[in-house]
Amino acid sequence: MKNNINTTQNGFVTMITLLFFLSMIMVIVFSLNTVVLTTNKITKNSLASAQSYYTAESGLEDGILRVMKGYEYDAVNSFDLSSEAQVEQSVTQAGSTTTIESMAIFANNKREMQAEMTITVSDISFYYGVQVGEGGLTMANPSTIRGNLYSNGTVVGQNNSSSLIDGDVSVATGMNLDHSHSVYNADTVFGSNNPHPVSGLPVIDVAQSFKPTESEVMSQVSFYMKKVSNPSDKTIRVFTDDGTGLPQSGSPTKIEIGSATLTASKIGTNYGWVDFSFSSPPALSADQWYWIVIDTSESNSKYFSMATDSNKGDGNGVSKYTEDWDAGSPVWTEDTGDFDFKIWLGGVSTFLDNVNVSGTAHANTIKDSNIAVDAYAKNIINSDIVGDAHYELSFTGTAGSTVQETVDDPVVVALPVSDSNIADWQADALLGGTFSDAAHCSPTVDVTLNASVLDCDFNPAAGIEITINGVIWVKGNINIGNGTGIRLSSSYGANSGIILADKPGSEDTSGKIKILNNVGICGSEGIVPASNPPSCNSPSVGSYILLFSTHEHDTTFAIEVDNNASGAIFYAHKGIAKINNNANLKEVTAYKLDLAQNATVTYESGLANASFSSGPGGGWEIKNWNEIQ
Repeated sequence: MKNNINTTQNGFVTMITLLFFLSMIMVIVFSLNTVVLTTNKITKNSLASAQSYYTAESGLEDGILRVMKGYEYDAVNSFDLSSEAQVEQSVTQAGSTTTIESMAIFANNKREMQAEMTITVSDISFYYGVQVGEGGLTMANPSTIRGNLYSNGTVVGQNNSSSLIDGDVSVATGMNLDHSHSVYNADTVFGSNNPHPVSGLPVIDVAQSFKPTESEVMSQVSFYMKKVSNPSDKTIRVFTDDGTGLPQSGSPTKIEIGSATLTASKIGTNYGWVDFSFSSPPALSADQWYWIVIDTSESNSKYFSMATDSNKGDGNGVSKYTEDWDAGSPVWTEDTGDFDFKIWLGGVSTFLDNVNVSGTAHANTIKDSNIAVDAYAKNIINSDIVGDAHYELSFTGTAGSTVQETVDDPVVVALPVSDSNIADWQADALLGGTFSDAAHCSPTVDVTLNASVLDCDFNPAAGIEITINGVIWVKGNINIGNGTGIRLSSSYGANSGIILADKPGSEDTSGKIKILNNVGICGSEGIVPASNPPSCNSPSVGSYILLFSTHEHDTTFAIEVDNNASGAIFYAHKGIAKINNNANLKEVTAYKLDLAQNATVTYESGLANASFSSGPGGGWEIKNWNEIQ
C-alpha cells in the first residue's frame, strides 16, 4: 500500500509541474504576441504618420509650384492623392508675402506643413514727377507737369509760353566724361570676411586713384560692379593724395574733399555700370592725383564685387585696399588690378527758358520765365519773379525783392535705374525661357505671360487683355494700341512689375516702345471688365508697370506715348521719350524728354517708394518651411 501511495503522489506532482510549465509558456507566448501586435501597431502608425507627413509636404510643394509659376489655384483647395490620402491646401497673401498651408490625413493620421514665400523686390525711388538726364526737356504750348522737375539738362518752353511746371524746378549744370576705364578681366571682392586671394589680408575698404584733365567740380562717379545678397548703403569718399601715392586718409590728418552715397538698391547681383552723384561736388585741380575710397563694413554674407583690369601701369592710377581707411595709420595694400570706373566733371552751362513755374526755380541761368515763388540763378534775364530773385551776376525783369549773393548751381542727380539693375531684370526674365512663337510675340486672344524673354517684336492684337506674371524682356520693339489692356497679376499686391525693351548690340535701331490710342495699362488692381477703352479698377493699390526702353538715338524716339496710361511708369534709359497730345501719365524718366501740346504728367506721391518685383516667374524667396501640426 505504501508504494502505491508514493506512485500516485509522484504522478500528481508531475502533472502539476507540467501544468505550471504550460502556463508559463502560454504567458510567454501571450506576452510575445502582445509585444508583436503593439510593435506592429506602432510601426503602422509611424508609417501612416510618415506617409501623412510626406503627403502634406507634397501638397505644400504643389502650392509653391503653382504660386511660383503663376498657375491657377484656389485660396482653399481639397484633393485626394490616393484612396487613403487627402490633402487640404490653402494659399493666403499679405503684401509681398504668400503663406501656403497643407494639411494631410492618411489613415486617421494628420500632419500639417506651412511655408512662407516672399517676392524679392528692388526699391526704385521716383522722387520727381519728371526726372531728365543731360538731354534736357522741351515743352510745347500748353503742356503740364504736375509735380517737381529735376533735369540734368536745359529746360525750354515755346515763346510766349503757356507751359506749366506745377511744382519746383531744378536744372543742374551739365557734365562731361573726363575719365573712363572699362577693361574687365578680374574681380575684387570687398566688404567681406574673405581674405584677399594673393595677400590673405582683409579687403574691407577699397580705393582708386585718378588724375583729372581739367580743373572742375566732380559731378558723378560710376563703377562697374555688383553685390552679393543685400548689403546696406555705404559711403564713397574723395581724398587728396598725400604726396607718396596714398590717400590722405586716417585720423586725425585725413583730408576728405567730398562724399556720396553708394546706394545699394542701384547695385544688382549682376555686373553693370552704376552711377553715383555728389550732393556737394568736390572741386578738383587739373593734373593732380586724387583718391576715391569706398567705405564699407565687414560682413561674411553681404558684400560687393568690383570689376577690375589686371593690366596695370597704363596711367589710369592704381587701386588699393585696407581694413579701415579711418585708422590712425591705415595700411594700404596695392591690388592686383585697377577698377573699372568713370569720372564725370561739371561745368557745362544749362538754363531754364520760357517756362511758367508755380514753385521755386533753381538753375544756372533763368530767362523769359514766370516764377510764382523764388528764383535762384547766377543770371536771371527778362523774367518775372513773384517772390525773391536770388542772383549772383545779373538780373533783369521784375521781382518781389532782389538779393545779390553767391548762388551755386544745382548738382547733377543720377537717374534712378542702373545698368546693373537691368542685368538683374534680364536674369529674372531668362528663368522663364526664351520664346519667338506667335502666341508670345503677337497674341490674338487674352493671354497670361509668365517671366520670359521674347526674341521678337511684341505686337499684341487689338482689344485683348494681357496679364503680366513676371519680368518680360522683349528683344525688339513694343507696339501696343487699339483697345489693348495690360495688367499685372493680382499676386503682385502693392509691388510693381517690369516690361523691358532691349536688344543688346542694336540699341540704336531697336528697343523702342510705342503706345497708341485707347490703351489701358494697370497695376495689380486690374482692369474694369468690358471697359472700352480699358480702364483700371479703383482704388489704385500703388502698383505699376514700368515700361523701360534702352533705345539710344539722337533723333528717333525710345518711347512714344499717344494715350493716357495711368498705371504705367515710362523710362527711356539713354534715349528720347515723346509724350504726344492729350496723353496723361503718372511718371516719366528719360535721358531727354519732349512734351507735346496738352501732354500732362501728374505725379503720384507713392512713386517715391515704388518696389519692383520679379513676380511669380522668378525672384521668389522661401522665408521658412516647417511643420505646424
